Amino acid sequence: MVFILAVTACNTVFLALWLRGYSGRADEKVQTFLSYSLSFTATFLALLTIFISIATITRDIKRKEIFTVVTKPIKRFHFLLGKFLGMALLNLVLLSISAAMIFALACYYLPRGNNVTANEKAHLKQLVFTARRAVTPEYKDVQADVKKWVDEKVQEKLRNEPGRYGNNPVEVEMMRRVLTVDKTKEFIAQQAAVPPGGHLVWHFTGVNPPDRENGYVFVRFKQDVTISPPDSHTYNEWMFGPQDPVVYGGTIRPRSRDVIRTVHEFAVPAGSVSEQGDLYVLYHNPLLNRDTTIIYQPGTGIEVLYVAGTFSGNFLRTTALIYLRLLFMGTIGLAMGAWLSFPVAVLLVLVVYVLGLSSNFIAAAISYETSDALNMFITIIMKFLPSFSSWDPVPMIEKGRLVSVNLGGSLLNVLDLFLQGEKITPDVWDNLLLLKDLLIGVVAGSFGYLVFRFRELARVVV
Repeated sequence: MVFILAVTACNTVFLALWLRGYSGRADEKVQTFLSYSLSFTATFLALLTIFISIATITRDIKRKEIFTVVTKPIKRFHFLLGKFLGMALLNLVLLSISAAMIFALACYYLPRGNNVTANEKAHLKQLVFTARRAVTPEYKDVQADVKKWVDEKVQEKLRNEPGRYGNNPVEVEMMRRVLTVDKTKEFIAQQAAVPPGGHLVWHFTGVNPPDRENGYVFVRFKQDVTISPPDSHTYNEWMFGPQDPVVYGGTIRPRSRDVIRTVHEFAVPAGSVSEQGDLYVLYHNPLLNRDTTIIYQPGTGIEVLYVAGTFSGNFLRTTALIYLRLLFMGTIGLAMGAWLSFPVAVLLVLVVYVLGLSSNFIAAAISYETSDALNMFITIIMKFLPSFSSWDPVPMIEKGRLVSVNLGGSLLNVLDLFLQGEKITPDVWDNLLLLKDLLIGVVAGSFGYLVFRFRELARVVV
């Protein structure tokens, strides 16, 4: 424990010292520190959990030290439970000390440098030391239009190149899959394109700022363009209100001049949000931009943020999610170590850990250049593996986004949304994936216990 704490402390302290002396904005320094220190701690403790959880049981069996325990009136379930609780306590101590150090350095050391201005501190509090929930607008369902276009394109290919596609259904299906993915993105992007002189209205629902009288919500946007202006700046005009500004009018924001392909924010009084949580935002592309069409890419182009918690609570939830991941790896390690040798168990659990960290990448990758059979096979396999990347809290806390942990409430929300036929929100879906991963851990632990319970550890020789 002393060695582990020394490694973690040295990494965390040296990173904070280096960032404090590095030139840059205070919010960028704190974001970098939170990202790297929390990621390093989570990964280091996960690898430690894998090796120790497997070694603690395989070593006892190999050295026959387990005989001194199982010969006592102790159930094998209690033996495994004791190992698990020991790992859980060890991880709790190590993670608590590391998290307390990271929290103290992020909140009280980095923001108090000599070159940190009052404006930077206010910016830091607004962007990082907060817990804001993001709301994105809904876009028109384009699946029917995409399917029609893809069907026409496939028929055209079959007519023009019968020798290549006529007798090769696998290649036809792969072509259909790639065209569908690319055209879906293109059709959705067309809904977010604003030509010079045009306008676009987004409707945000579920915006619930805590202080409607004196508080604010924030419109966060990032512009892409068809033709880059010479100075990489565009003129922008905004209007917002609780109802559609085109019909009912709204509050006009003074014209601004912003850098393209860069994230910007502006505050909107919380009173502009209706009691039902509706906010309409209108963007007008002035003719001053000449031939430049502004594009707000779906998902990253525009969103509304409002404060939904504190940074302390957000950090505590982040630590709790990291701890749940460590408990999962400890359970898998004990389950594999109960019936496999040390090298085989370590290799298998490491594969599970790496696949869990890259689950989102794998899910996106299999949609390209894969046949239906292979796609289905990989999808089924991934269902039985953890989805760590889907509920990784580190990218959320470094951006000041709300880390949501409400397992029971999420299950009830899913059932309620399903009965009402509504869409499941991302935070509810991530918590549902967390429930799925916890269930995988319970199943794996139960399987390891059943194997260990009936495993013959020694033969009676007369």
